[in-house]
Amino acid sequence: MSYPYPNYNAEERAQILPAELCRYRYLGLEPSMKGARLIDVGCGTGHRVMPLAKHFGAREYVGLDHSSASLAVARTLATELDLNATLQEADLFALPFPDASFDIVISQGVLHHTSDPWRGFRELVRICRPGGFVNIFLYNKWNHWRHNLQKARVNRLAGDDLEKRFAVAHRWYGAKPVEQMTPSDIAGFFDQYCHPHKSDHTVEETLTEFAAAGLEYWGSYPPLRIRDFVGMAQYRGALAGRFQRKASAWVVDLASSLPSMGKSTPPFARPTGLHALLFQALYALQGSRGSYSGGPAFCGRKPLA
Repeated sequence: MSYPYPNYNAEERAQILPAELCRYRYLGLEPSMKGARLIDVGCGTGHRVMPLAKHFGAREYVGLDHSSASLAVARTLATELDLNATLQEADLFALPFPDASFDIVISQGVLHHTSDPWRGFRELVRICRPGGFVNIFLYNKWNHWRHNLQKARVNRLAGDDLEKRFAVAHRWYGAKPVEQMTPSDIAGFFDQYCHPHKSDHTVEETLTEFAAAGLEYWGSYPPLRIRDFVGMAQYRGALAGRFQRKASAWVVDLASSLPSMGKSTPPFARPTGLHALLFQALYALQGSRGSYSGGPAFCGRKPLA
Protein backbone atom coordinates (compact mmCIF):
# COMPACT_ATOMS: atom_id res chain seq x y z
CA MET A 1 0.00 0.00 0.00
CA SER A 2 1.52 3.33 -1.06
CA TYR A 3 -0.17 6.65 -0.36
CA PRO A 4 2.30 9.54 -0.75
CA TYR A 5 1.38 12.24 1.74
CA PRO A 6 0.22 14.93 1.42
CA ASN A 7 -1.22 14.68 -2.05
CA TYR A 8 -3.20 17.85 -2.78
CA ASN A 9 -4.62 18.98 -6.08
CA ALA A 10 -4.25 22.62 -7.17
CA GLU A 11 -7.58 23.61 -5.59
CA GLU A 12 -6.65 22.03 -2.26
CA ARG A 13 -3.27 23.79 -2.30
CA ALA A 14 -5.06 27.10 -2.88
CA GLN A 15 -7.40 26.41 0.03
CA ILE A 16 -4.58 25.93 2.53
CA LEU A 17 -2.49 28.84 1.24
CA PRO A 18 -3.84 31.48 3.68
CA ALA A 19 -3.05 29.27 6.68
CA GLU A 20 0.42 28.55 5.30
CA LEU A 21 1.07 32.28 4.85
CA CYS A 22 0.17 32.72 8.51
CA ARG A 23 2.55 29.90 9.39
CA TYR A 24 5.55 31.52 7.72
CA ARG A 25 4.77 34.96 9.13
CA TYR A 26 4.48 33.80 12.75
CA LEU A 27 7.40 31.40 12.55
CA GLY A 28 9.31 34.53 11.59
CA LEU A 29 10.46 33.06 8.28
CA GLU A 30 8.54 35.33 5.89
CA PRO A 31 11.23 38.09 5.67
CA SER A 32 14.04 35.57 5.08
CA MET A 33 12.54 33.34 2.38
CA LYS A 34 13.37 35.46 -0.67
CA GLY A 35 16.69 34.37 -2.14
CA ALA A 36 17.18 31.64 0.50
CA ARG A 37 18.71 28.25 -0.04
CA LEU A 38 16.10 26.09 1.67
CA ILE A 39 16.07 22.40 2.56
CA ASP A 40 12.91 20.43 3.39
CA VAL A 41 14.02 17.34 5.32
CA GLY A 42 11.40 14.59 5.10
CA CYS A 43 9.67 16.54 2.35
CA GLY A 44 7.29 13.77 1.36
CA THR A 45 5.52 15.04 -1.74
CA GLY A 46 6.69 18.61 -1.20
CA HIS A 47 3.09 19.81 -1.25
CA ARG A 48 3.38 21.80 2.00
CA VAL A 49 6.71 23.62 1.63
CA MET A 50 7.40 23.74 -2.10
CA PRO A 51 4.51 26.11 -3.01
CA LEU A 52 5.62 28.52 -0.27
CA ALA A 53 9.23 28.39 -1.47
CA LYS A 54 7.93 29.43 -4.88
CA HIS A 55 5.56 32.05 -3.44
CA PHE A 56 8.25 33.77 -1.38
CA GLY A 57 10.98 33.51 -4.03
CA ALA A 58 13.45 31.07 -2.46
CA ARG A 59 16.62 30.76 -4.56
CA GLU A 60 16.79 26.97 -4.27
CA TYR A 61 14.61 24.23 -2.81
CA VAL A 62 16.19 20.94 -1.75
CA GLY A 63 13.83 18.14 -0.71
CA LEU A 64 14.95 14.94 1.01
CA ASP A 65 12.86 11.87 1.75
CA HIS A 66 13.24 8.09 2.06
CA SER A 67 10.16 7.40 -0.11
CA SER A 68 10.76 7.19 -3.86
CA ALA A 69 6.98 7.27 -4.46
CA SER A 70 6.65 10.58 -2.58
CA LEU A 71 9.64 12.06 -4.37
CA ALA A 72 8.10 11.16 -7.73
CA VAL A 73 5.04 13.23 -6.80
CA ALA A 74 7.32 16.04 -5.63
CA ARG A 75 9.17 16.11 -8.96
CA THR A 76 5.88 16.50 -10.79
CA LEU A 77 4.94 19.41 -8.53
CA ALA A 78 8.35 21.07 -8.99
CA THR A 79 7.83 20.96 -12.75
CA GLU A 80 4.31 22.38 -12.40
CA LEU A 81 5.60 25.24 -10.21
CA ASP A 82 8.70 25.83 -12.38
CA LEU A 83 10.77 25.75 -9.19
CA ASN A 84 14.54 25.36 -8.92
CA ALA A 85 14.35 22.11 -6.97
CA THR A 86 16.63 19.19 -6.15
CA LEU A 87 14.91 16.07 -4.82
CA GLN A 88 16.72 13.01 -3.52
CA GLU A 89 16.58 10.10 -1.10
CA ALA A 90 18.64 10.53 2.06
CA ASP A 91 19.07 9.44 5.68
CA LEU A 92 17.91 12.01 8.24
CA PHE A 93 20.60 10.87 10.69
CA ALA A 94 23.42 11.36 8.15
CA LEU A 95 22.42 14.24 5.92
CA PRO A 96 24.67 14.40 2.81
CA PHE A 97 25.70 18.03 3.24
CA PRO A 98 28.55 19.81 5.01
CA ASP A 99 28.00 22.02 8.03
CA ALA A 100 26.30 25.40 7.47
CA SER A 101 24.95 24.51 3.98
CA PHE A 102 21.49 26.12 4.15
CA ASP A 103 19.83 29.41 5.04
CA ILE A 104 16.57 27.74 6.15
CA VAL A 105 16.17 24.16 7.36
CA ILE A 106 12.60 22.84 7.59
CA SER A 107 11.36 19.50 8.88
CA GLN A 108 7.61 19.40 9.40
CA GLY A 109 5.98 16.28 10.83
CA VAL A 110 9.03 14.05 10.42
CA LEU A 111 11.18 13.82 13.56
CA HIS A 112 8.40 12.23 15.62
CA HIS A 113 8.33 9.29 13.19
CA THR A 114 12.00 8.46 13.85
CA SER A 115 13.67 6.36 16.54
CA ASP A 116 15.57 9.36 17.97
CA PRO A 117 13.90 12.72 17.20
CA TRP A 118 16.47 14.88 18.97
CA ARG A 119 19.41 13.21 17.27
CA GLY A 120 17.74 14.06 13.97
CA PHE A 121 17.14 17.60 15.21
CA ARG A 122 20.85 18.07 15.88
CA GLU A 123 21.54 17.09 12.26
CA LEU A 124 19.16 19.83 11.12
CA VAL A 125 21.01 22.37 13.26
CA ARG A 126 24.36 21.17 11.88
CA ILE A 127 23.52 21.92 8.25
CA CYS A 128 22.03 25.34 9.06
CA ARG A 129 24.37 28.29 8.52
CA PRO A 130 25.07 30.76 11.34
CA GLY A 131 22.30 33.34 11.25
CA GLY A 132 20.00 30.87 9.51
CA PHE A 133 16.79 29.27 10.72
CA VAL A 134 15.61 25.81 11.80
CA ASN A 135 11.87 25.05 11.76
CA ILE A 136 10.32 21.83 13.05
CA PHE A 137 6.83 20.54 13.78
CA LEU A 138 6.23 17.76 16.31
CA TYR A 139 3.03 16.13 17.52
CA ASN A 140 1.90 17.52 20.85
CA LYS A 141 1.56 14.99 23.68
CA TRP A 142 -1.42 16.75 25.25
CA ASN A 143 -3.31 16.82 21.96
CA HIS A 144 -2.93 13.15 21.07
CA TRP A 145 -4.24 11.46 24.21
CA ARG A 146 -7.52 10.20 22.69
CA HIS A 147 -6.04 9.55 19.27
CA ASN A 148 -3.38 7.40 20.93
CA LEU A 149 -6.13 5.27 22.48
CA GLN A 150 -7.75 4.89 19.05
CA LYS A 151 -4.47 3.97 17.36
CA ALA A 152 -3.62 1.47 20.10
CA ARG A 153 -6.96 -0.21 19.41
CA VAL A 154 -6.22 -0.36 15.68
CA ASN A 155 -2.75 -1.82 16.30
CA ARG A 156 -4.14 -4.40 18.72
CA LEU A 157 -6.78 -5.58 16.25
CA ALA A 158 -4.71 -5.35 13.05
CA GLY A 159 -1.15 -6.09 14.15
CA ASP A 160 1.75 -4.93 11.98
CA ASP A 161 0.07 -5.35 8.59
CA LEU A 162 -0.44 -1.80 7.29
CA GLU A 163 -3.23 -2.68 4.87
CA LYS A 164 -5.13 -4.41 7.67
CA ARG A 165 -4.55 -1.36 9.89
CA PHE A 166 -6.14 0.81 7.22
CA ALA A 167 -9.17 -1.48 6.95
CA VAL A 168 -9.68 -1.72 10.71
CA ALA A 169 -9.17 2.01 11.27
CA HIS A 170 -11.58 2.87 8.49
CA ARG A 171 -14.21 0.51 9.91
CA TRP A 172 -14.02 2.19 13.33
CA TYR A 173 -13.14 5.79 12.50
CA GLY A 174 -13.70 6.41 8.79
CA ALA A 175 -16.01 9.35 8.07
CA LYS A 176 -17.08 8.26 4.57
CA PRO A 177 -16.82 5.22 2.26
CA VAL A 178 -13.37 4.57 0.78
CA GLU A 179 -14.72 4.99 -2.75
CA GLN A 180 -15.77 8.55 -1.85
CA MET A 181 -12.38 9.48 -0.40
CA THR A 182 -10.03 11.62 -2.49
CA PRO A 183 -6.36 10.64 -2.83
CA SER A 184 -5.64 13.37 -0.27
CA ASP A 185 -8.23 11.89 2.13
CA ILE A 186 -6.74 8.41 1.81
CA ALA A 187 -3.17 9.62 2.25
CA GLY A 188 -4.16 11.61 5.33
CA PHE A 189 -6.08 8.71 6.86
CA PHE A 190 -3.15 6.37 6.21
CA ASP A 191 -0.80 8.84 7.88
CA GLN A 192 -3.15 9.11 10.83
CA TYR A 193 -3.65 5.43 11.66
CA CYS A 194 -1.16 3.29 9.76
CA HIS A 195 2.31 4.75 10.34
CA PRO A 196 4.63 2.25 12.07
CA HIS A 197 6.00 4.62 14.74
CA LYS A 198 5.44 8.02 16.30
CA SER A 199 6.31 9.95 19.45
CA ASP A 200 4.59 12.93 21.09
CA HIS A 201 6.26 15.94 22.69
CA THR A 202 5.41 18.85 24.97
CA VAL A 203 6.02 22.54 24.37
CA GLU A 204 8.50 22.69 27.26
CA GLU A 205 10.48 19.71 25.93
CA THR A 206 10.83 21.30 22.50
CA LEU A 207 11.83 24.70 23.86
CA THR A 208 14.42 23.02 26.09
CA GLU A 209 15.94 21.21 23.10
CA PHE A 210 16.06 24.45 21.10
CA ALA A 211 17.93 26.14 23.92
CA ALA A 212 20.32 23.18 24.30
CA ALA A 213 21.13 23.43 20.58
CA GLY A 214 21.95 27.11 21.00
CA LEU A 215 19.01 28.33 18.90
CA GLU A 216 17.42 31.68 19.64
CA TYR A 217 13.63 31.38 19.85
CA TRP A 218 12.21 33.07 16.74
CA GLY A 219 8.51 32.17 16.50
CA SER A 220 5.81 29.50 16.54
CA TYR A 221 2.70 28.57 14.61
CA PRO A 222 0.18 28.90 15.96
CA PRO A 223 1.62 31.64 18.18
CA LEU A 224 1.74 30.69 21.87
CA ARG A 225 1.26 34.17 23.32
CA ILE A 226 -2.22 35.73 23.42
CA ARG A 227 -1.34 38.99 21.65
CA ASP A 228 0.43 37.20 18.82
CA PHE A 229 -2.36 34.63 18.51
CA VAL A 230 -4.95 37.41 18.13
CA GLY A 231 -2.72 39.14 15.58
CA MET A 232 -2.39 35.89 13.66
CA ALA A 233 -6.17 35.40 13.58
CA GLN A 234 -6.64 38.98 12.37
CA TYR A 235 -4.09 38.43 9.61
CA ARG A 236 -5.82 35.17 8.70
CA GLY A 237 -9.10 37.04 8.38
CA ALA A 238 -7.50 39.52 5.97
CA LEU A 239 -6.31 36.70 3.69
CA ALA A 240 -8.68 35.19 1.13
CA GLY A 241 -11.69 34.92 3.40
CA ARG A 242 -13.38 32.56 0.97
CA PHE A 243 -10.84 29.91 1.96
CA GLN A 244 -11.53 30.09 5.71
CA ARG A 245 -12.24 26.76 7.33
CA LYS A 246 -15.62 26.70 9.02
CA ALA A 247 -14.16 25.20 12.19
CA SER A 248 -11.96 28.23 12.81
CA ALA A 249 -14.18 30.98 11.34
CA TRP A 250 -15.47 32.03 14.76
CA VAL A 251 -11.92 32.56 16.02
CA VAL A 252 -11.14 34.78 13.03
CA ASP A 253 -14.42 36.71 13.47
CA LEU A 254 -13.79 37.26 17.18
CA ALA A 255 -10.21 38.42 16.61
CA SER A 256 -11.35 40.76 13.84
CA SER A 257 -13.72 42.49 16.27
CA LEU A 258 -10.82 43.39 18.58
CA PRO A 259 -8.42 46.34 18.19
CA SER A 260 -5.76 45.66 15.60
CA MET A 261 -2.56 44.12 16.91
CA GLY A 262 -0.67 45.60 13.94
CA LYS A 263 1.95 43.81 11.86
CA SER A 264 4.20 41.68 14.02
CA THR A 265 7.86 41.20 13.21
CA PRO A 266 10.32 38.56 14.40
CA PRO A 267 11.79 37.60 16.70
CA PHE A 268 8.61 36.95 18.67
CA ALA A 269 8.66 36.81 22.44
CA ARG A 270 9.31 33.35 23.85
CA PRO A 271 6.19 31.83 25.47
CA THR A 272 6.28 31.66 29.24
CA GLY A 273 5.50 28.52 31.23
CA LEU A 274 1.99 29.88 31.82
CA HIS A 275 1.46 30.38 28.08
CA ALA A 276 2.66 26.82 27.41
CA LEU A 277 0.30 25.43 30.06
CA LEU A 278 -2.67 27.37 28.70
CA PHE A 279 -2.17 26.32 25.09
CA GLN A 280 -1.44 22.70 25.98
CA ALA A 281 -4.69 22.63 27.93
CA LEU A 282 -6.43 23.87 24.79
CA TYR A 283 -4.69 21.15 22.78
CA ALA A 284 -5.92 18.58 25.31
CA LEU A 285 -9.49 19.87 24.87
CA GLN A 286 -9.09 19.68 21.09
CA GLY A 287 -7.74 16.16 21.46
CA SER A 288 -10.86 15.01 23.32
CA ARG A 289 -12.46 14.57 19.88
CA GLY A 290 -9.70 12.24 18.80
CA SER A 291 -8.15 14.96 16.65
CA TYR A 292 -4.80 14.29 15.07
CA SER A 293 -1.68 16.22 14.14
CA GLY A 294 -2.26 19.10 16.55
CA GLY A 295 0.58 21.04 18.06
CA PRO A 296 2.75 24.08 17.44
CA ALA A 297 5.59 24.37 14.97
CA PHE A 298 8.70 26.18 16.23
CA CYS A 299 11.45 28.17 14.57
CA GLY A 300 14.84 29.09 15.98
CA ARG A 301 17.73 31.21 14.70
CA LYS A 302 21.25 29.85 14.78
CA PRO A 303 23.62 32.40 16.35
CA LEU A 304 26.19 34.14 14.17
CA ALA A 305 29.07 33.16 16.45
